[in-house]
Amino acid sequence: MKSPNIRIYYSIIDPYPAYRVDLSELVAKSLSALHVETAWFMAADSADPHAGRRDYFSQHCRVPRRYAGGALARLGSRLAYWLSDAGHMLRAARGRYDVLQTRDKYLVSLLALAAARLSGKRFVYWCSYPFPEHALELARERGGLKGALLALKGRLAMFTLYRVVMRHADHNFVQSEQMLRDLAGYGIAVDRMTPVPMGVPQRLLDWAAARAVPVVPDRVVYLGTMASVRRLHVLIDAFALLRRRCPQATLLMVGDGDFPHERAALQRQVAELGLAEAVSFTGQVPIEEAWALSSSAAVCVSPFYPSKILASTSPTKLVEYMAMGRPVVCNDHPEQSAIIRDSGAGLCVAWDPAAFAGALAWMLEHPAQAEQMGAKGPAWVAATRTYPIIAESVRLTYQQLLQRAD
Repeated sequence: MKSPNIRIYYSIIDPYPAYRVDLSELVAKSLSALHVETAWFMAADSADPHAGRRDYFSQHCRVPRRYAGGALARLGSRLAYWLSDAGHMLRAARGRYDVLQTRDKYLVSLLALAAARLSGKRFVYWCSYPFPEHALELARERGGLKGALLALKGRLAMFTLYRVVMRHADHNFVQSEQMLRDLAGYGIAVDRMTPVPMGVPQRLLDWAAARAVPVVPDRVVYLGTMASVRRLHVLIDAFALLRRRCPQATLLMVGDGDFPHERAALQRQVAELGLAEAVSFTGQVPIEEAWALSSSAAVCVSPFYPSKILASTSPTKLVEYMAMGRPVVCNDHPEQSAIIRDSGAGLCVAWDPAAFAGALAWMLEHPAQAEQMGAKGPAWVAATRTYPIIAESVRLTYQQLLQRAD
């Protein structure tokens, strides 16, 4: 087997073992297949005073200690995390790595930037979400002392990240074209940014091609998180309007909230609207069961609250639906709108219950045309949004960066 020709040290905020697909599928699996070797630093998921080296998809991962107990244990765990993060980054700068890379971090990113300059390595920052702006938004919502502290945190993060880290990084990976435009407005050079959208693993396309899941007539499926930030009450209101026009319609909500009260709030709304017999909540289910339920939909729905912060994100569920060949209804959002325009795999409407209801009703009333839309999805996803394809682009970016350094 050919030896890896690009070596990356990657410090991330996610707890071990990181479950996000753009870490596991893109970096750990797909980039590894292209001879990009990654060594990881991740947080401990739970108390583990003996944490150390772990295995992450056959790659080395360092996990700092985390102690159980009260405030003193939490302080000790945080200190252990910071010291371990900094220490391993400095050792990486003296090691065999070509690239020092951080994701959604500030202090260790400053250290990595300085270490890269002193060691002659390349420093790359990966921005997956506008966390500084998120902190400022929370500060406005909460007010008081907690709001003031959040505002201070947000302003310090913006300065550190946008004025120092990303401006001076050798390269920055960002989540979307919209994020690139937003960051360019902060003075970050466009030619030092590469958008890396969310995709799907190739096995989803293979799974969908190998199975003929019967479509349940008039079934609408939502797959994903039910966190309150998603404002899915709009979807429930839309379904109530849909039932007036299509009384046989049913809604299947696949997934769960980050906290129990989030799904409970949606269930209360369903009961108050008299929709309990038409709406089902599955809770968390195994991934292939979630795929099977989504594949059974007459139409899938991807509501994505159109805030300025979320506009820069890259939704996953829309691409997953398309990989399964299902027609989709989504709302206006920079990336969702572009995907629907490019693929023709569904309808894109305003963030409004009546607009969602009208598009869903059209899909249910025109099943043949809806299926024609859905049939366009797999080829589009196969050509543009599998992680092996995305990995090719990312690897090329690394290669060009290292060639310029030579």
